[in-house]
Amino acid sequence: MKFFVLTATLMLALAAEARIQVLFHPHDPTLEEIASCIANAKSTVDIAMYNMDVTDQSPVIQTLKSPEVQKRIQSGDLRIRMILELYATPELNDKKRQAVEDLGIDVRYLGKTVKVHHKFAVIDAGGALDRVITGSANWSVSSYKNYNENILFFTQEPEVTSRYQFEFNRLWDASNEFGVAKNYPDVPVPSYKDQPDIDVYFNSPKTIDPTSTEPSNITEQIVVLIRGAKSSLQIATTRVRLQPVMEELLAAAQRGVKAQIVISQDDFSQLQPRAMYLLNNPNIQLRIKFYNLNVGNYLTYQMHNKFMIVDGQTLEAGSFNWSDSSENGHIENVVVLRNEAAQQVLPAYQKEFADIWDMGRAQYAATLDSLQKGQHPECVIPQMVLSQPEIRQLLNYGRDCK
Repeated sequence: MKFFVLTATLMLALAAEARIQVLFHPHDPTLEEIASCIANAKSTVDIAMYNMDVTDQSPVIQTLKSPEVQKRIQSGDLRIRMILELYATPELNDKKRQAVEDLGIDVRYLGKTVKVHHKFAVIDAGGALDRVITGSANWSVSSYKNYNENILFFTQEPEVTSRYQFEFNRLWDASNEFGVAKNYPDVPVPSYKDQPDIDVYFNSPKTIDPTSTEPSNITEQIVVLIRGAKSSLQIATTRVRLQPVMEELLAAAQRGVKAQIVISQDDFSQLQPRAMYLLNNPNIQLRIKFYNLNVGNYLTYQMHNKFMIVDGQTLEAGSFNWSDSSENGHIENVVVLRNEAAQQVLPAYQKEFADIWDMGRAQYAATLDSLQKGQHPECVIPQMVLSQPEIRQLLNYGRDCK
């Protein structure tokens, strides 16, 4: 716990300077920061999570198991609720939920055809130091060590806290109890004044609350942002498969907007049907994070970010993959930051994008040369962010990889 306490002290010092921070997998201590936030919670932690590790390898689990946190949970001083969706077999899902329940956490799951794909937590909503954690990353060690992810930390941002707490309460009421109900009262949703620099969107209303009048189509929000672009788009997302988004990207390119897009290897094999949108305009530069000549082996080092920078001034980030399944089959969230709110994290996002854009490219020539000489018998190659022609050139020498 000593490390977590030190991390918490650092976070508190940083919070005095900036209320919005971002950390990135695989090179920042993201899970340690999340664990620190939980360890220092005053009274309530509400978590909505698609997937997470429950082993002692996870700093989050280490903290939840610590004597200090367990004492507070058992006494009722700290109340933790979790919507834990999961995606394995029912038996494995129940085993993982039980492991969380055994830590004194009240666990539920939605259990519908539409899956909760959130990765957020609300801590001490309405308190003196409330926090929201959200982003692209499940709280898993494989994500932490291997994927490209981003996690945002909001401190004392009333609109963000209110919107995410309302979303949690809405999903909690619609979810199934797992194990023994603790009957914790709902955490009240704090009031807030609308902040023009921050917008938060969920697509849950159309699934959970059909009477809601709030916007519930995340695709439309992304289209609006692209439509408003004047000069540049920098996009790091697992996949780009939404027809309205592709049409808007092409329209932006045709009016002179320069778009740089990085997607993950799992989207490579499906690029050709979308070539007219993503590959045939000189203002659209598309690269793919590539790391295995067996194209179907794409899970190990995913480009799992889902963020976009518009004109170097506006940020969109969250859990939302740019696909129909994400819009219609998952429950998702995105946050849009502008002006002063965006400037707190945009330099970090811009550096991260630049690093991803050039990832491993210095190794390309040597990798191609070794393949040509038959000196690279395995399908695994260095992680590189490459264009489609560059990948096809590598694949010419990796025909035995299937």
